[in-house]
Amino acid sequence: MTGPFSTLVGRGIRRGLVGGHRGWQVVLAVGLVGRLFRSLGGRRPTIHRTRLEEGESLEVRHLAEGGEDG
Repeated sequence: MTGPFSTLVGRGIRRGLVGGHRGWQVVLAVGLVGRLFRSLGGRRPTIHRTRLEEGESLEVRHLAEGGEDG
């Protein structure tokens, strides 16, 4: 987790759960529920990086939903 979301969750944990501040508890709950829905909502694209040396090649293939070559 990085970025503004992780900052809010971190503050929600420190100030809400540890510190007992009701407003930060709500921020933490809303943030975690939003993250849950986002993770259940759909797949994220797969990203792969690799450095090719001179003379090397790369073949890109797509697999259909059933796992068969498309």
